[in-house]
Amino acid sequence: MGHNTQRIKPFEELTFHDDFMFGVVMQDKAICREALECMLGIKIDRIEYAEPQYSADPFYTSHGIRLDVYVQDGSRIYDVEIQNRDFQDLGRRTRYYQGMMDTDSLLKGEPYSKLKDSIIIFLCRFDPFKKGIPWYTVKRTCLQDSAVKINDGALVQVFNCEAFGQVKNPKLRAFLKYIQTGTAETDFTRRLEEMVEAKKQIEGMKKAYLSWSLHDHDVREEGRIEGRNEGIAIGRTEGISEKAREAARNMLAMNLGSLEQIAQAVGLSLAEVEELAAQG
Repeated sequence: MGHNTQRIKPFEELTFHDDFMFGVVMQDKAICREALECMLGIKIDRIEYAEPQYSADPFYTSHGIRLDVYVQDGSRIYDVEIQNRDFQDLGRRTRYYQGMMDTDSLLKGEPYSKLKDSIIIFLCRFDPFKKGIPWYTVKRTCLQDSAVKINDGALVQVFNCEAFGQVKNPKLRAFLKYIQTGTAETDFTRRLEEMVEAKKQIEGMKKAYLSWSLHDHDVREEGRIEGRNEGIAIGRTEGISEKAREAARNMLAMNLGSLEQIAQAVGLSLAEVEELAAQG
């Protein structure tokens, strides 16, 4: 087994484009509304979070997938995702997220006409489709005749933040540039930067971040793939176990919780965590 386990990024080094901090900052309704208006060029009177939010668990979760920012207004639902790495499965991710949102928005027994319009936004710090344009607007169309309107109420907006320089709208250009480079040049992006620093001062936020990191979907998925490739039985693969032990070592080093709490958080037995603690 190699030593390619991912270390948790130090809490103090988090920026707006890191998944955790992005979700935390976007829990501010005024910030979230202004960001949506900036990205979509529409006016939103007020938004509501589609699920109750808690300071220690600030992300909506369903069916094993975490949605970074899941909000709604009177007639639409929005999912905003930040993407720092190219997993090359963006299309299938949008398909799955769309299904989740539709299932949650339509109560059992209600007609399909009650489905709200949905907008999925991906803010990518890379060019997912390698065409060099700043954003890609995706709708379902008829291949035989593009004039045929499907009218499914679904829209996917994928931003390529690398191409921020091509954006004519100054506020959107500055927003995408801030995500890509961390340079805050406008009142809005400076407010984002100030909020990032303010969130770092909140007691308990660091512990919430580490707890969140241990359950990050993509890291666990990489562990499962690694385990399967090595022919280890699915369920308790060596790949997953090694990542869990690495996470436990990090928590032990930072004195984050009792041995029992650490064991529960990372999915190891108490005996395994006690052994790691003894090793120092």
